[in-house]
Amino acid sequence: MELANKIQDAFEYVTADSVLKESAREFLAVQRRKKSPVFLHQPIYRILAAACMLFVLLCGAGGYAGYSWLFAPVSYISIDVNPSVELALNRLDRVVSVSAYNKQGEELLAGLSLRGKKYTTAIDLIAESRILRKYLAADEELVLTVAADSSREEALKEGVEKSCRHIGHGSRSVSVDLDVVSQAHGHGLSVGKYSAWLQLSQYDDSVTVE
Repeated sequence: MELANKIQDAFEYVTADSVLKESAREFLAVQRRKKSPVFLHQPIYRILAAACMLFVLLCGAGGYAGYSWLFAPVSYISIDVNPSVELALNRLDRVVSVSAYNKQGEELLAGLSLRGKKYTTAIDLIAESRILRKYLAADEELVLTVAADSSREEALKEGVEKSCRHIGHGSRSVSVDLDVVSQAHGHGLSVGKYSAWLQLSQYDDSVTVE
């Protein structure tokens, strides 16, 4: 009973979105099934094992370790057409924050609830929005740029490419090094817009970031 109370307190202590909490449960369940002994596949043991793992995860180092694990951005996807927005993803490929890099991007994000959603779902919601459809109808090119480490890049790129095929309208995806993120944000740009400038500057050094 005491263990159950501690677990409950842990969930109440961590101010995480319910969607992200559920993502952590799903992720830990998958990992546990891959590595756990046979006896842990019994329902009661599965519940206790998952609860204990979540308790350690979310309460470690006074709650900070669990919070960091769940909310720290580790990869980024920018969506640029005229509106310029960027999704920051956690280790579960869920959206932990969304940023707009121009006024059109702010208009695009207004009214959209993306935090906690799988990145492919977030991309679909953005693509289906009235604001973005207006630009796509004008045959503007939509570029989705992935910035991730080597362990995540391939899977994220695959998901983004599927979204591009679904969106159509000349949508395409590119990948950049994760190091580009801090440089782009330092200039107040999404990784996609900054990557485009890097490419352009190779052919015309008179083109400035501004």
